[in-house]
Amino acid sequence: MSKRKPSKADKHANKVVSVSLPGRPGQNRLTGAQAIAFARQLASQNQWPAVIVLLRQVLQQQAQLDDAWHLLFDGLREAGDYPEMERAARLCLEQKPRSVPALLALSFALRVQLKHDDALTAIDKAIKLAPADASAHNHRGVILKETGDTEQALTSFNRSIKLAPKSGQAYWNRADLIAEYSDEEIATMESLLKQALSPDNQIRIHYALSRAYATRRQYEAEFRHVQRGAEIKRQRIRENDEYDHAAEIGQINEIVARFTLDQRASGTTPTHCPVFICGLPRSGTTLAEQILSSHPLVTAGDELNALPRATAEQLRQQGINQPFPEWVDDMGEEQWLAIGARYLDMTKALHTTPFFTDKNLQNYKAIGLIRRAIPGAKIIFCRRQPMDNLWGCYRQYFANGLRFTYSQEELADHYHGAMTLLKHWQSQLGNELFLLDYETLLADQAGTTRKLLDYVGLPWAEECLHFYRNTRSVRTTSASQVRSPLNPQRVGQWQPFASELIPMRQRLLELGEETERIA
Repeated sequence: MSKRKPSKADKHANKVVSVSLPGRPGQNRLTGAQAIAFARQLASQNQWPAVIVLLRQVLQQQAQLDDAWHLLFDGLREAGDYPEMERAARLCLEQKPRSVPALLALSFALRVQLKHDDALTAIDKAIKLAPADASAHNHRGVILKETGDTEQALTSFNRSIKLAPKSGQAYWNRADLIAEYSDEEIATMESLLKQALSPDNQIRIHYALSRAYATRRQYEAEFRHVQRGAEIKRQRIRENDEYDHAAEIGQINEIVARFTLDQRASGTTPTHCPVFICGLPRSGTTLAEQILSSHPLVTAGDELNALPRATAEQLRQQGINQPFPEWVDDMGEEQWLAIGARYLDMTKALHTTPFFTDKNLQNYKAIGLIRRAIPGAKIIFCRRQPMDNLWGCYRQYFANGLRFTYSQEELADHYHGAMTLLKHWQSQLGNELFLLDYETLLADQAGTTRKLLDYVGLPWAEECLHFYRNTRSVRTTSASQVRSPLNPQRVGQWQPFASELIPMRQRLLELGEETERIA
């Protein structure tokens, strides 16, 4: 029997590269395949910075290694370095202009940076090269959904489902775009759950079905699928040892202990001033951004990752390898301000107006950091009635992070933690922090909006009352909701599920939270 001739891929993978490796001083000679295997091992340990450094060295010497490029894209995505992910994808495309994975990575990186037109161009190229790629059609649907093109988004999601009927991604992504589901659509998804599906796809189908039943006000069926989706997700989190709830709550207490701020030292407002929007998910943060970005002097930044990246850079420069906030006492004023300067440098693309927004989901924990790094920044804390807020989280499937949202009790713990931080920041900052209550906004939209604009330092703009006409791209899970006027019916949405949500409410009461609070 004749030996198989080595393929071009084999030849490249068998060539030797010289790289420096974590824990192995000096230069190490490995084949490309061995280096990629080592990078995968590091990735399995979530050592993404090391993965990125290693693969960059490999690709400088062997730019033909597809697996190295693909893993590098994953690493940059995990690191939240989307500008660098865009750059890497473009470099790959210079070598391999027909690389569908590179086009997918490029489209993703562009979309996250709110360059939706360019993202659509890239994904259309990918679809032209691989018309049967379901993930490409799904991603195209996401881009169109975020830009408000509901009809075309549904077309792309439905195409993705036709190509990969057992994949739950498109089912979930389109779930809030359908006003009312047909019997046939519900039956199709229910039948899928009886088939062999991966756990991740089971989770997505359960959450999609919950939304389908919600359109019919079939509350029992809606909750059953939310709960089952949450149970499977929780099991996945436990199996992968991805979350330490005690450590997460302990971090909140540590923040309170380590950050003492001076409300008199507000600092000078930067020429291009960031407005940090803080709060738990589903508390109204996207709505706040939509209102503010309807003003002609404000640019929406969405869920920026610039502050954690700027902070990580500074910590690396100082050789600090401790979790937040244990390193706070090691920072002097010069180091804090260096973080702020780097943050402003990273966000230059948003400096087209005097103000820009940043609604990273971790901002509510970072208020002390924000205050020290950019003393003149504006800080808004969004708060919502606890049961509505937490039911909104529990019924939502979050693809990555936010691992506490799949347990009623852990959600209650996090709400209490966020309110503990709010009280701490209020005591430290006084009126330098603006509290935006969701229910107050619903009750008095004009008056609350005026106070919000006054706090930021913006003149009145009627457009802010008609935020739902704002044509900007919205990248968060609230993309569909903020394209509609305020709706008082969103208050008390948890009440049809009161008996099922007893564990959540009981934990809130034990923690001293007023579960019936309406602003």
